[in-house]
Amino acid sequence: MADHSCRQASRPFAMYSLNTNRKVSVHHSGDIVHGIHAVEGLLDEKARRVERVYFDSSRQSRSGPLFSIRKRCRRERIPTQAVPAIRLTQLAGTAKHQGVAALCTVKDYADIEHILAGIRQLSSPLLLVPASIEDPGNLGSIIRSAAAFGVDAIMLERKNTVPLNATVAKNAVGMLERINIAKPRNLEGILGELKNEGHTIVGAIERANRPPSKVDLTGPTILIVGGEHRAIPPYLKKSCTHLVGIPEAAGAASLNVSAATAALLYECSRQRGFRYRENDENDKLSVYETN
Repeated sequence: MADHSCRQASRPFAMYSLNTNRKVSVHHSGDIVHGIHAVEGLLDEKARRVERVYFDSSRQSRSGPLFSIRKRCRRERIPTQAVPAIRLTQLAGTAKHQGVAALCTVKDYADIEHILAGIRQLSSPLLLVPASIEDPGNLGSIIRSAAAFGVDAIMLERKNTVPLNATVAKNAVGMLERINIAKPRNLEGILGELKNEGHTIVGAIERANRPPSKVDLTGPTILIVGGEHRAIPPYLKKSCTHLVGIPEAAGAASLNVSAATAALLYECSRQRGFRYRENDENDKLSVYETN
């Protein structure tokens, strides 16, 4: 009897559990993998694709395979959540979930170490941090704009950000595969590291008096934009070297985060002379193969 499975969705790819050597299907729409061996295999082979692991709240033993999976998630800083059995059944689409289910993304996150090594070879890398984005449509649109305006890589928070699901992919209109997206364990530390190496870190906030045109965005730059409700969280805001705001007409409703990001990226590209259009592969970060 199979003890692992994935809910039906479109465009599956195959992977194998190291423990069972049996195929585990992880589907393109961003789906739930359930069962002990399935989740163990996913963590073994596609850990960067795991957004969150759900556990049956009635199974809280401090031994056995479920406890081992919990410990591994803590070690790898993968978010976990205990939910009632009925909720886990709803997520998995079956009661035969063995007390555990993992939410997968439609795309593997890139290895942050590969990204850091790559951008350090570029003269003026451009990185984007969309912080606390909860709406998948907004995140997809941000990814689309980032690809259009020559962003080298996107870094996301481990928590408080929507996963790379089917809605994100739809709104990114094919651009999900054309840009590096990472979800580092220590985003704050990486920003501090890059700041010390000379990167300008610019945060976009409402009611900031300085427009982006008054900040030099031509050198190594990291742009941070805040989510629909939380804006830029304090721990990221303190990393910023500059805070800017998009000038808007008096009385106009504020731009949503995807529109504001597009405006900010356009200004950055304008200052850089739209150099990404020249197709200079020597000054562009390659998209790393994650599968």
